[in-house]
Amino acid sequence: MIIADQPTCLPLTVLAKVSSRSDGTVLDRTSSIHSAEAVANRVRFCELNDVSYDNVVYQRIEYGKTQQYDKIIEVGEDSTTRYVADVAADALFTRTKQVGLLLPVADCVATVVYDQRQGFIALVHLGRHSTLAHLARKVIDYFVSEGSAASDITIWMSPSAKRETYKLAWFDAASDPDWQGFVDVRGGEFYLDLPGYNRAQFIQAGVSSDAIHVSPTDTMNNPDYFSHQSGDVAGRIAVLAMMK
Repeated sequence: MIIADQPTCLPLTVLAKVSSRSDGTVLDRTSSIHSAEAVANRVRFCELNDVSYDNVVYQRIEYGKTQQYDKIIEVGEDSTTRYVADVAADALFTRTKQVGLLLPVADCVATVVYDQRQGFIALVHLGRHSTLAHLARKVIDYFVSEGSAASDITIWMSPSAKRETYKLAWFDAASDPDWQGFVDVRGGEFYLDLPGYNRAQFIQAGVSSDAIHVSPTDTMNNPDYFSHQSGDVAGRIAVLAMMK
């Protein structure tokens, strides 16, 4: 773990940690989702933070033409790895203390959403697909439907690809008014500001701008992190979040 990259905006009632390359990959995209090496690294990372992997819900991200990328699943103790290997979801939500949420990412924005007043926490995968599906706004709407006030929510967004480095050969939503200010066209390529766009979505949903904290670390040019966009298609870091 990189000490300087750990979140400091969340209260002591929450454990939130992000791993780095030195902790090993928690998912090898070229191998089995639960390969022995990846699971061993997950176990070690959890133990490093005084959490048993048996008490963690492992979040599996699914890709495909039939996916809508806005699947929010509430989990509890019965969803932990003690009972099931993983839960397929774009966002995990829990109201249960001592149940950890663990998400593997590389370049995408792993986002912790927390309401201390109600005792709700979510771990959200904000990649390009889920961002286009407006998952950020839907997560806040979900919290509100469960009794939260958006103004009570605190958000931390992990190290991720930034607009200076995250480029695509094409981007269908470039002309969408919502994306103005969050996409640049340089040399015929599109550079996306995923953290900035999602931050704006959270604010539009009612979260205070002062309560949204975006890690400045760019995974695409920082050797301490895996970067899929930079060619490392196998490795993934982990974000772990849990209410104590």
